[in-house]
Amino acid sequence: MRNFYLIGKNIENSLSPLIHNYVFEKLNLNANYQLMEIADSAKIYQLLKNYKKNNIHGLNITNPYKMSVFPYMHKVTDECNQINAVNCIEFKDQCILGHNTDWFGFFKMLQFNNIDLLDKKIKVIGLGGAHHAVIYAISLMGCSEIELYDRDNVQYILDNDLESESVVINCSPNHFINNESQFIDYFISRKNIWIDLLYTKLSTKNQNLINRNHQKLYIDGLDMLIYQALASINIWFSKNIFKNVDLYDLKSTLKRD
Repeated sequence: MRNFYLIGKNIENSLSPLIHNYVFEKLNLNANYQLMEIADSAKIYQLLKNYKKNNIHGLNITNPYKMSVFPYMHKVTDECNQINAVNCIEFKDQCILGHNTDWFGFFKMLQFNNIDLLDKKIKVIGLGGAHHAVIYAISLMGCSEIELYDRDNVQYILDNDLESESVVINCSPNHFINNESQFIDYFISRKNIWIDLLYTKLSTKNQNLINRNHQKLYIDGLDMLIYQALASINIWFSKNIFKNVDLYDLKSTLKRD
């Protein structure tokens, strides 16, 4: 059996094992995917050095290590080099190869939800590895009006009246729409698209508000998570599995669990 892991911090609620193991089972792949909580990036280096001994066949990397593992790679893809963050590691021919599938996951999420960002005024919140992947993806689309925000200046979004063509992309771990009332109130009172890379469920109250007023304007990160996971499996198994996975059935399974 081939063993794959997600490495990160505070990842006990991650849906990644459900997604990967669903695909492994459906495609009859003799593989298993588990979580591996790691306290600091130095331990990742030791893990990578001993990947054969530890019987590891591939890794996904999540916060806060996507940028810090970059120097441990023997080679990285062109996309990964431009994004400067690794979220997928492949072991091939004694070589540790760094990939980034986050940008692809974000791109496919937009396609799946029929969102066109061209000619939109984009406001990106967050400064981590996912933020770099999003900037890379939207730059490939030809988007040029991009403003960057972090935790310290995100309030400026509320202080300015967003135009109808503005899109907010939250790449931070802060669930502004769910946890801060001024953001949900601001969003509900306008007609702007808000994209969260977070996929944690909204409160019943906030979900009902969005369903009544903004169902097509709020997108969470579940589709991005699924697509970046499928891209990782493609890399590890050298297969094109997209056409063999029923995304609607997979999403239904995730909601049940």
